[in-house]
Amino acid sequence: MATLVIFFYGVVLFAVQTTLVPKAAVSGVVPDLALIATVYCAFTLSFSRGLFAGFLLGFAQDCLSGVMLGVNTISKSLIAHIFCQLKGKIIVEGPIPVFVFMFLASLCDGVVFYISSLMLLPNPLSPEKFFGGLPVYALYNAVLGPVLVMAFDRNFKWWAGRLKAS
Repeated sequence: MATLVIFFYGVVLFAVQTTLVPKAAVSGVVPDLALIATVYCAFTLSFSRGLFAGFLLGFAQDCLSGVMLGVNTISKSLIAHIFCQLKGKIIVEGPIPVFVFMFLASLCDGVVFYISSLMLLPNPLSPEKFFGGLPVYALYNAVLGPVLVMAFDRNFKWWAGRLKAS
């Protein structure tokens, strides 16, 4: 049952990412809800489940985007692995640590995307354009991250209580 709940949240997450989030673009930059969910899963689930969630979120994002297939899968899997390793060493509670880790995860995601564009695209992104938008992307995810993490926590705790009661 818990797997169905997580699947439902994934469907809602990608529906919001593809329909509502583009309307909230700042200088053409939109937050990455899959990245925020990946970091959340890496910190809250077991190592194997967190890594698998990162892989699935990246794969689903690749299936929906179609820009450079595989880049989101690699990026989200790498970020999930890093943060699954860190969760035993660092306690992440409260908005400030979540802000910092979302910012760092966004920078890592951006660097993976940029390196992949250099290797795969015939006309790679210009460094000025890409690195000019990277801080905005990282800040956008970092500001939105603590709010979504709090919402994820509340919803998952509510569902966990409902599932134990039934």
